[in-house]
Amino acid sequence: MQPLVSICMPAYNAGRYIAESIQSVIDQTYKNWELIIVNDGSTDDTQSIIARFEKDERIRSLVTSNAGASAARNRGLTEARGKYIQFLDADDLLSADKIEKQVNLLAGTTKHVAVCSTVHFPDGQDPESFKPSEYEELFLQNIQTPVDFLIRLWGGYDDNGSMIQPNAWLIPAEVIEKAGPWDEQLSLDDDGEFFARVILNSEGIVYTPGVFNFYRKQVGSLSGGRSLKNLESLLKSALSKKRELLSRNNSGDARHAIYRQLYGVFLMSYPKYPAIYKAALKELPETAKKPKVVLGGSVINTIAAIFGVRAALFLQHLKRKTEKAITI
Repeated sequence: MQPLVSICMPAYNAGRYIAESIQSVIDQTYKNWELIIVNDGSTDDTQSIIARFEKDERIRSLVTSNAGASAARNRGLTEARGKYIQFLDADDLLSADKIEKQVNLLAGTTKHVAVCSTVHFPDGQDPESFKPSEYEELFLQNIQTPVDFLIRLWGGYDDNGSMIQPNAWLIPAEVIEKAGPWDEQLSLDDDGEFFARVILNSEGIVYTPGVFNFYRKQVGSLSGGRSLKNLESLLKSALSKKRELLSRNNSGDARHAIYRQLYGVFLMSYPKYPAIYKAALKELPETAKKPKVVLGGSVINTIAAIFGVRAALFLQHLKRKTEKAITI
């Protein structure tokens, strides 16, 4: 018997894209799956589009009041019956053989997690005409030491870091149960915080070459927000990563990886939010090396080199305020 795979899809006002995302699930070469769609209080035609697909008994939906993607994913997890969990955003796609090949490579294990390449494609264009980032590919590997995987991903070894989009993973439900649910209080880097716990509670990562997670690039995404709420979330996420990683490995490279996470919070919040950037600086672990800081183009980096990072950040802040005033 093929193990059941539960696909959890949060959806909020996703009427423009969700049919295509659901179809990418139906088109999977692996057939023993269930798709749980959590409609997070949509006000558009999302639910009516979902209803067209619910003739397939493997697809079911839940309608909840709007509480955010993390809460929707957690609700999906409570309904999931599968041995493995696949997350899929309602505007993204999976290659047809993604789940089959990851299940096969995991070969029945409930201790390891599988990851694949991500293709970033512009909205409105054919995703299969694009290729994965060569840089991001450098961080995908078969490895039996999850701590080393995260240290490398966060730039602890050489200041070169990356990220992995949630849809790229296939995770045993047993690992998620051990790691704990999504933190519903986070609005930014909720995925980074969750998958840090997932990876560290696994026994290794299996890379699946040749299959893809197609991530739709859209203007004005949440990840670019510098609001007080988002930066508070980023700080809380970084502190969680610090606890999780350094409790398992307190090496210089691990501390440097966490230093980069917290220093990134400082860079995003200075000088507008003193409480946040001061808390981030206070939590910096001791490290023998300082992170490479790139603030933007050559001009702002030259200013940082001559007058210091804080002076450069203050000038960036003034520039953003001026541009916003002109726009208004």
